Amino acid sequence: MNSKSVIDIEIENGAPIVPLWKIWGLRLFFAGMVFVLGKNQLLYIFEGASEWTRWRGLGHSMLFALALFAIGGMFRPLAFLPLMIYEIVWKGIWLLVVALPPWLIGEEIPTIVSVKGSLIGICLIAICIPWNYVWWRYFKQPIEPWRRKKQLPEQS
Repeated sequence: MNSKSVIDIEIENGAPIVPLWKIWGLRLFFAGMVFVLGKNQLLYIFEGASEWTRWRGLGHSMLFALALFAIGGMFRPLAFLPLMIYEIVWKGIWLLVVALPPWLIGEEIPTIVSVKGSLIGICLIAICIPWNYVWWRYFKQPIEPWRRKKQLPEQS
């Protein structure tokens, strides 16, 4: 039986070492997504999805799916890093496209997502993400082949 962990294998393959505090920070954020986001979205779903607009239903469904996937991130935070990157990107887009324009002209900001909470969350998640590992894993590694090479028939 092989006793090497996935992290040991990645270190052997040249992956940068990820500090344990970043792994535990990511686990904490994933747990927050599971228990806070998941609970809230589940309550919205039970309250009555029939009254939602299509876009509201889409949003709640996607956020609940994100909370379900975050369960995996509690156990394998490095494998589920794309979820955290997605979290930063969608909240950043929301802040720039939805919240910023009304704020600039002095109108009320839509309260779908907390602006302060989003800004703080984005900053804290960005601190916990091991960016050197992200670079190594998603940009330095060879890409998967677009197609398989044709094999010549064996000649006897």
